[in-house]
Amino acid sequence: MEERESLGTRLKRFLIWFGALSVLTAGVVVTQRLSDDALALLVGLSVGVAVMAPSLLLLWMLWRRQETRLQERASAMPAPTSPPVVVIAPSMLPGYGQQRSLAWDNDANAAWAMAPAERKFTIVGSEP
Repeated sequence: MEERESLGTRLKRFLIWFGALSVLTAGVVVTQRLSDDALALLVGLSVGVAVMAPSLLLLWMLWRRQETRLQERASAMPAPTSPPVVVIAPSMLPGYGQQRSLAWDNDANAAWAMAPAERKFTIVGSEP
């Protein structure tokens, strides 16, 4: 007993035959109704696209190969190290900061001490 083909296979075959028949019918109808000049233009455009397609495929494959090579080189190279970052925070300006209120006068630790107005710099790597 024969096994029946799956529905997907039969549907795919039907759509291929239907598409080929539709293209053939449209080609016959269009070529009968077009003038000689319009038909020559249509054939020229079709041939030009057919000739250009392999070139585009070749260029796309070369571009993908080059992209893969660049990615391999980038992954093989060690990650660039950045130099250490030194952040120098400025001292607070006189009169700037948390101010004492009358409610905090009895508690000495309630407000922070004011920052000194004079800045000190330490130069690393120099002789004292």
